[in-house]
Amino acid sequence: MVLLGPGIERAGNAPNKAVQGGSPMALLNPYITYPKDCRKVLKLRDNFETGRIADDRLDPYEKTLVQDWLRCRTLGIDSGMRDGVILPDAEYQAILKNNCFIIDKSEPILNKVSHLLAGVPGILILTDNQGTILYIVGDPSVRMRAADESGLIEGSCWLESLGGTNGIGTAIAQKEAVHIYANEHFCEGWHKWSCAATPILDPFSQEILGVVDFTTFDKDYREDALGLTYSLSGHIMAELRLQLELERMQLIHGYSDYSSRFPSDGIIILDRMGRVVRSSPDIDPDNCDLQLGGKSDKEQPKKVQQLYIPGTEREIGSLLVVGRKNSPVISLPAVSARIRCVSRFGEFATANENLKQIMERVSKVVSSEINVLLIGETGTGKEIVANFIHNQSKRSSGPFVAVNCGAISKELFESKFFGYERGAFTGADPRGRKGLFECANGGTLFLDEVGEMPLDIQAALLRVLETGRFTQVGSDKELCTDCRIIAATNRTLSDEIERGTFRSDLYYRLGVAKFDIPPLRERREDIPVLIQLTMVSLCRKHDMAPATITPEAMDLLVGYSWPGNGREIRNVIESALICGAGAITEQDLPMNITSSQRPAATRVPETGKPYPGPDSGSGPVDFRIDTNISQREVHLIVTTLEKYRDIALASEALGVSRATFYRKCKAHGVTPSEYT
Repeated sequence: MVLLGPGIERAGNAPNKAVQGGSPMALLNPYITYPKDCRKVLKLRDNFETGRIADDRLDPYEKTLVQDWLRCRTLGIDSGMRDGVILPDAEYQAILKNNCFIIDKSEPILNKVSHLLAGVPGILILTDNQGTILYIVGDPSVRMRAADESGLIEGSCWLESLGGTNGIGTAIAQKEAVHIYANEHFCEGWHKWSCAATPILDPFSQEILGVVDFTTFDKDYREDALGLTYSLSGHIMAELRLQLELERMQLIHGYSDYSSRFPSDGIIILDRMGRVVRSSPDIDPDNCDLQLGGKSDKEQPKKVQQLYIPGTEREIGSLLVVGRKNSPVISLPAVSARIRCVSRFGEFATANENLKQIMERVSKVVSSEINVLLIGETGTGKEIVANFIHNQSKRSSGPFVAVNCGAISKELFESKFFGYERGAFTGADPRGRKGLFECANGGTLFLDEVGEMPLDIQAALLRVLETGRFTQVGSDKELCTDCRIIAATNRTLSDEIERGTFRSDLYYRLGVAKFDIPPLRERREDIPVLIQLTMVSLCRKHDMAPATITPEAMDLLVGYSWPGNGREIRNVIESALICGAGAITEQDLPMNITSSQRPAATRVPETGKPYPGPDSGSGPVDFRIDTNISQREVHLIVTTLEKYRDIALASEALGVSRATFYRKCKAHGVTPSEYT
């Protein structure tokens, strides 16, 4: 006995009835709730062909068959058809590319089950939502005969409108599990087959994504075949749901990250199915062309950026930047006299006169097509400057493709930049893959950390810059690209040239226009500006009321050296905002900032045992002395414990893990339980 669904089960050859409260329920699907009887169907088919059907004498099973046959006849299907419709290779390859998600999740499941079915005469089939076979696995002899005798191969299409009633097409037409046996098929060419099929539904929209089918010879009919496809469909849908949930979380993170860095942009995030995951509060996705066809009267996106799972080439969705009718005005509260006249260059803001002059020079090259090299430490805002150049250029309607050269392994550089043909190497995507140059065609390619690029790839990149031509891995055909290059590095490339790790000709080709972005420690007047901008964007991200910061906390932040520049500021402020509940004080700042600028005062904790402080007669405190560092750490640990009365909150406020917090407490003889 096999459970097929709520209230559906099979037992022997008897009609199946679900019993509830002692009375039979209505039959749900005649294809699976009536026993298979070839003689009965043969007689019914003869009456159908000769026009001797009496509807009032037909049971639900017979009525269903007759209705389906009539539908096939109306569609003009040839009942003598013996070969399936095979799609052109180019069309089939496009279908494979569009269905890579369901293929990736289904293939391992079908392969595993196929191994368990070794010796069972049958094949497992995966199709898309239009009945095109994407994948077949199973008994080789059955697969060969299916191909030779019925054209049942990968790339054939089995919609009812093309092949009459069959497991795949009828499952799609009825959006439910079916078992089409022998002469139940409309076409004579399929009478030798028994086909059990169950649709694979989108876990969220319940739209059909594909079908999983088990096909065998009619003489090998197995009534548990439908239970198998029903179970496989459920397993695949569970995998799809899990993957889509993980991708959804990643897309939401991408939305938050982008909107906090570029708060004036209107943003729409689409998942891999083209559905809206999230959009800016004042943006109506219905007013935008989400199909990206360019033929709609709706508003066209200003920029389209593909989103990937970090560290992989797996595309999970798209980020669309659209125009806002009323762009939000970001104000800088005058919490400090240090905030002077601020100049804006897109999302890049500065109060430093030297940097203003640099950005004015940048503004003069945006309308040209020359390559730009941005030099600066990590976190100085090189990608924001690159975005500014792209958005102000003639290529602003084209794609902006950003890649971190330091995050790509040496073995993947060539395939990542130039793409590859299907089957180019072991483990390659069977559908092939576009490279970065192809994706950036008509727009801008931003090469971050270009100094990390291997020498052999530097030579290939130089050729593309000179000729605009490249060749995909595994292909002999040259492709063309037309994109502007903006490169960025935190290295001194002239030193790398002397070491032999960077090509001088590539350096001169990339650095037609070179701009140095100074670190924050050299433009301290930008620290309060960046802090305020970061607070505004983070309050928007976390849906918080406008935050405040005390002058004492601002003094500590401005006095810190910020080796991580803007990226470090963002991390510190985000942690302080959460810990300070929207009001940042010096107690909300991490230990490395507070302890680096002043000593801790001698104090007596609640236990009554004083902690030793610096000798009051020793004059100015030397912050390099290890004893004073220990004293400051003790002070911070104790004051944080007294404030939060909780180990987790205290460690988070100090910006360290709980393990590190416990280790520090033990090293300084502090017992956390005395304060919690």
